Amino acid sequence: MKQMLNLKIAIVDDNENDSSLLGEAIAKFNEAHKGLVNIAVEYFSRGILFVEPFNETFDAVFLDIDMPVMNGLETAKKIRELGSDMNILFVTNYASLAIDGYGVDALDFVVKPVKYEDVSRAIEKVIAKVQNETGEDKIVIRVKNGYRTVKVNSIKYIEVNTHDVFYYTSNETYRTREVLKDIEKNLNNPSFVKCSSSYLINLDYVDAIDKDDVRIDGKRIKIARTRKKEFLKAFLNKYK
Repeated sequence: MKQMLNLKIAIVDDNENDSSLLGEAIAKFNEAHKGLVNIAVEYFSRGILFVEPFNETFDAVFLDIDMPVMNGLETAKKIRELGSDMNILFVTNYASLAIDGYGVDALDFVVKPVKYEDVSRAIEKVIAKVQNETGEDKIVIRVKNGYRTVKVNSIKYIEVNTHDVFYYTSNETYRTREVLKDIEKNLNNPSFVKCSSSYLINLDYVDAIDKDDVRIDGKRIKIARTRKKEFLKAFLNKYK
């Protein structure tokens, strides 16, 4: 079974009504493709608020071209200056203005007032690019202040501590509340194996196994006696 694709999309528009209509169109697409894609949306009222501070975890951003302080084109240029290859989709009252967007490698544009068909086309382009170019699975993690899109292959291990779950990745640690069984199902990845009831290990990051410990980045994690045989077998099979 193909794993669900999780996307994180930003809407940057100073017009609350336009922003809301776009969000509704994305929600409609999400519902129409239930079980295949899950889209988390965040809203920003200014381009400057989107890039300062800049959060590169978004898969795509719908940018209104006509905004005060920093317009959509200026925001897009800033995104590229920051070294991001984020998918940029312009939203504008005039299609002719979107032509300038191709100078910043914009993926598509949507003309206001937005129509579902146009938004659907734009999202399908994002999906195709994420799937075909990155070839990397992602999951969405719910954190205290919203959602984060995380590349599965960046997760080193997952720890359950009382009611909290910690995702330790190559870049940072995310704290959330989930059930480990549900996490395994969501990941649906043979590289992730339990070494105990509290830890789910990505075998790609294992440095060594010493007796009853597994070592990742200098950290020692105990392997439960009941899990040791299965864990060791999975580890050795990984490198046959």
